[in-house]
Formats: sequence, C-alpha cells, structure tokens
Amino acid sequence: MDFLKKIGQHLTAPKADVNLQLLDQYVVLGDNLEGTLIITAHETIDAEELRCELNCTENAEVIRDVYDPNLKRMVSRHVTENRVLYQTHIVCSPPTRLVPEVTRPFKVSINIPAGARPTFMSAIDNVQWQIKGVVAVHGRPDVTTKTLQFQVIPESQRPVNQAPKIRLVNCEYCQTAMPETTLVCPNC
Repeated sequence: MDFLKKIGQHLTAPKADVNLQLLDQYVVLGDNLEGTLIITAHETIDAEELRCELNCTENAEVIRDVYDPNLKRMVSRHVTENRVLYQTHIVCSPPTRLVPEVTRPFKVSINIPAGARPTFMSAIDNVQWQIKGVVAVHGRPDVTTKTLQFQVIPESQRPVNQAPKIRLVNCEYCQTAMPETTLVCPNC
C-alpha cells in the first residue's frame, strides 16, 4: 500500500494555494513589474524553487505561399503565426520548505527591457504580456497560479499625473526600510 501511495503522490501536485498579485496592471518599458507571490501550503512541501515565468508573445496574421496539390501550383493563404518575443524565469526564493497553514509572501520585481515591444492589438496583429507564479517540487507536478495579463506601455504614454515611484531599500546597518533616494539612514 505504501508503494501505491508514493506513486500517487508523484502524480499529483502538492496541495497549496498560490496567488500572484501585481502592484499595477501596467508597466512602462524599462521599468520593473512589481508584485507579491503569496503561498499557503496545505501539506509540507520541499520546494526546489519559487519562480515567476514572464513571456511576451505575438500573434500575427500573414499571407504565405503554400503548395496546393489539387491545383499543382503555389497559392497564397492567410495563416496565423505565433512568436515568442521575450521569455524569462525569475527565481523568487531558493529551495525552501513550506509548512502547512502558514501564508508566506515573496516579493517579485522583474525588469521589462526598454527595447521590448509594448502591448498592441489590431485586426491582424497583437502582442501580449503574461506572467504566472510557480512552485516547483522535485518529482511532482508544479503548483501554478492563474496566468495574468498586464499592459506594457511606451515611455511616451506614461500618465502625466502619476507620482514617481520611490522604492524602499533596507539599511545595511539597522535593516530598517528607507527610501532609495536617501543618502543617509534616518534611524542610524
């Protein structure tokens, strides 16, 4: 019976609630996409890594010449091509043990390259940006979040009224949070 239980365990994903929350639903090219990966395990999980998978895909309708055996000549046809323009995996945490019924948040910060393509939709072409969170466990299926879509906009479309984001960093000495633009820690 233990043998069957172990086989069944390797075929099922660990029991956990995994949620990815983004700080904003859009990001400007060259800026960081910020969010939190929240994990609540319902069993003890030895995770190999906690990561976020980001990809940018393009779907374009193009005209291609294909050979038609009935006509015995090349014919122009409308086809849809899918391309991966950008893809990356960002590790949020090294190997870690997740204990049951404890909710743990992990900060996520992913840079969107300045030279990437912004989100775009038209009748014949669209560019989509997607992200999902993954809890990878050796020998078992991964636990994943729902795939979220977000907008990537060029610098010229940045909202005018938006206050600049000030990131918080930890002081080297006292470990308290302080604005990144501050030269000297106010607590030290």
